[in-house]
Amino acid sequence: QSSRGANRHSSFLYLRVKGEVENLVQAVGFDRCTILRPAVLLCKRQESRPAEWIAQQFLGVVARVFPTAYSVPVETVARAMVASVLQPGQGKVEVLENGAIHELGKA
Repeated sequence: QSSRGANRHSSFLYLRVKGEVENLVQAVGFDRCTILRPAVLLCKRQESRPAEWIAQQFLGVVARVFPTAYSVPVETVARAMVASVLQPGQGKVEVLENGAIHELGKA
């Protein structure tokens, strides 16, 4: 699992690191690799992350109108991960953005 907006050339450290890790995973040379790039994960956390909590509250409301735009429930990501393993891939490396994660997570 990576992150929406992951890019090894990003000026934002978090997105740059995620992009670099994606490249490293691809370089391993697996027969098949699926990278999931979810948006903000909607879940309850045990640790305190105030900024993320605020984002989750706001995006939870937005998700009622635009369910695939800016967030995704962790259960949907988990279902998408399982489904991606069970079905044939689109190639050696498949990158699933947030909308595709929602779609695959419905299966």
